[in-house]
Amino acid sequence: MCKACKSLFQFLNWFSAPNSYILQTKVYHTAKRLKTRFAPTPSGYLHLGNALSFAITWALARQQNGLILLRIDDLDTDRFRTEYLQDIFDTLHFLGLDWDEGPVDGDDYTRNYTQHTRLKTYQALLDVLVSKGLAYACTCSRKEFADGLHSKECSEKKLPLTTPEAAWRIRLPESLIINVHDLRWGACKVHLTDTMPDFVLRGKNELPAYQVASLCDDIYYGINTIVRGQDLLPSTAAQTFLATQAGLHYQVAFLHHPLAYEAAGTKLSKSHGSLSICEMRKAGATTKDIWNMIARLAGWHHVDITCAKDFLHYFRVDLLPGQLSSVPQLSRGTIY
Repeated sequence: MCKACKSLFQFLNWFSAPNSYILQTKVYHTAKRLKTRFAPTPSGYLHLGNALSFAITWALARQQNGLILLRIDDLDTDRFRTEYLQDIFDTLHFLGLDWDEGPVDGDDYTRNYTQHTRLKTYQALLDVLVSKGLAYACTCSRKEFADGLHSKECSEKKLPLTTPEAAWRIRLPESLIINVHDLRWGACKVHLTDTMPDFVLRGKNELPAYQVASLCDDIYYGINTIVRGQDLLPSTAAQTFLATQAGLHYQVAFLHHPLAYEAAGTKLSKSHGSLSICEMRKAGATTKDIWNMIARLAGWHHVDITCAKDFLHYFRVDLLPGQLSSVPQLSRGTIY
């Protein structure tokens, strides 16, 4: 067994098996009890789409006596703001959504839960992928790579991974299809090479990319159920591929919920300045108002949802619509 594999086994409590290596994590120790996570990023104020995702995650866990981890994905240091971090706690408390593991406040997060404390774990997985010849250095900008201007050149150049200002990318097979089973939608096929070609493993800032950190964290914390938006279905496929290539026995149930859109048809986005729950609260929105809007997003117009308990009582996976209603046209300064 290579040194990199041994390193990863040590960090993630692996045990070797004949002719293979199988990850025996908390997923197996807690296999009879669902464990999921809230995984927000402190890169903007949370909006109604985030709230809906939290609500689905929370209800799915609480209906099955499951556990919820609060994991804050903070490796994007350029967009991190202390006020965005605090907004995560404020919004969850405002909505009445609790969790069982993870930081209780910003100070606890900084001391004990920031992803920067797990960099060695992420590097261990990167070491495994490098040892298998799956990573290559790429000096292209995101736009150049997306436009296909130099992507083939970087893959064929075989630049040293120590090349300055180079990201590390995964070397994907041609026409790679990943099968994903979704709790709501059943079998899904993801054409990974087409939707996320040679995705980034480590950024030019030498920090692990989302796909690596998210996979490692889910394994590290024993997550066995993941709720995320439909736009992250390619990420599910990417992380499944990484787990397979690293020799991990990765058994997770997935639920990909539909996305929330503004009245104009654009997806709600923190980075694009979508109206935040924080702003709505400042304009007078109550917990009841927000829960009513969450229910309308989900298409539950005939049900009076005024709090987390109401949502929990009504929620069923098979009631999730294929498409969410659009967020009502709201302007900044609206009085509730």
